[in-house]
Amino acid sequence: MKVNTERVKTVAVTASLAAWLAATAVAQIPEQRFDNLMRRGKVWIPTPNWRFFGPNPGTKDNHLLYRDIVDGKPGEWTEVPIVRDRPWYALAWNARNRAPKALFDATQHTLAQAVAFGSDVLPVTTASGYRLLARYIQLHLPHAEGTTHSQFMLLHSFPTSPEDRHIDPVFVSLEFPLDGDVTPTNAPSLLAA
Repeated sequence: MKVNTERVKTVAVTASLAAWLAATAVAQIPEQRFDNLMRRGKVWIPTPNWRFFGPNPGTKDNHLLYRDIVDGKPGEWTEVPIVRDRPWYALAWNARNRAPKALFDATQHTLAQAVAFGSDVLPVTTASGYRLLARYIQLHLPHAEGTTHSQFMLLHSFPTSPEDRHIDPVFVSLEFPLDGDVTPTNAPSLLAA
């Protein structure tokens, strides 16, 4: 009997990859009772653990809102969409995620600085996250006619039940000019921080 070695190799590689894919899928189940099953005996199947990136599910959504100041009077708050719908190929390639990711990271950094400084907003204005958000609003978002200043707010919403959505304002920026530096002149020096 003649054995086709190429076919045997193809079947072996395909079976190995299929077994590894199945083991990886089992390793991602939130319950961890199957984790030790793959480490028993002489055969150990190394599987990636993507639960590392999200061990605890998110319970709140972040929102970025801004408003224009015209003739010293604040306008209505407008939400800036941070997260966009993803195309089908985003599973493998999602280059359009860079800008939303930068905004999300800037909101997280600003919130961390706001918690660190408590009710003192002035030191937060020197933080890179705050400056990025303010410059983004300053340069990339539409503004009403006659707007001289703008302001942003960060909110948390808890979407546990859509009919009873709980919203918490977390941080409100100082008013900043639409032309010029977004950091107030009396803010602490970046070198002192």
